[in-house]
Amino acid sequence: MPGDGDRLGAGLGILGVAGNALGVVALGDVPGAYRPDGLAQWAQGALAHPGATVVSAVAFTVGLLALAGWARSLGPRLGGRRGALAAGAMAAGALVNAAGTLAPAILVLHVAPACGAEGCGAVARALLGATLSLDALFDLAFGAGLLLAGAALLAAGRARGLGGLGLWAGLATVPVAGQIAWAWAARWLLLAGPLWLAFVLLASALLWRGGGRADSTAGGGHALARTG
Repeated sequence: MPGDGDRLGAGLGILGVAGNALGVVALGDVPGAYRPDGLAQWAQGALAHPGATVVSAVAFTVGLLALAGWARSLGPRLGGRRGALAAGAMAAGALVNAAGTLAPAILVLHVAPACGAEGCGAVARALLGATLSLDALFDLAFGAGLLLAGAALLAAGRARGLGGLGLWAGLATVPVAGQIAWAWAARWLLLAGPLWLAFVLLASALLWRGGGRADSTAGGGHALARTG
């Protein structure tokens, strides 16, 4: 249906992808970031590169807040209970993680000046460990939301490519939650990250194009499927 595109929702999705990509790139010279076996390296690298650490923290936070808004826009387009649950899970994970991604900036801007580079060890590990843990919760919640979104799209019988991508992205993202304790789970993000970023971009493109809003009932159709 012409004129029914959600350009705000689509823009938030694009901003979410851009923010997360910039956050990763900014940490290129910071070793050990977001790895349970690299907290000491991460702390040293953050203190050695405070500018990059702040840029990364802000980029991640803005990107995650944008993703929460994108998920809220996507839910009604998916339709039914699965669509609502998918949007809720992804938005909740993004909002929780947005609080944690600011902790590295707090470390370099407020904690380090008070304790010095050599005296911040325990506090640095606590702050970065909290960031890592909330990021793991994001992977669990966002991954579950991707699985539900993919299932909702496939159940409608259309937009099968996007639905299949959602399932694969969800299956790859949920195990990354194990990064709270296991280094192998953190490395799994090399696969999961591109998959869920691609899902967000493609779903944003469909939000931009529009095509009608789904019924709120479990048996209603959904707009994203009609655009496929």
